[in-house]
Amino acid sequence: MSGELAGVRKVADPAFAEVRIGEPPALPNPLMAPLVSGLIGIELPSGIKVTVDAAVDADVLSRVIGALPR
Repeated sequence: MSGELAGVRKVADPAFAEVRIGEPPALPNPLMAPLVSGLIGIELPSGIKVTVDAAVDADVLSRVIGALPR
C-alpha cells in the first residue's frame, strides 16, 4: 500500500549516478599554465582523492563525499 489515501507518502529512495574514476588529465607546460589558486585537496581514508576549487558548493561536496566508499 502506498499510504497516499492516508496522507502518508513514502520518501523516495536515494538515486545515484554512476561515477568512474579515471586518470587525471595531462597538465600543460607549467611555464605556460596560468596560476591556479584556491584549490583544496581532500584525501579520504580509502585513498580516494578529490580536488575542488574555492567556489565549490559545500552541500554538493558533502553529498558527493558521502556517496563515496570509505
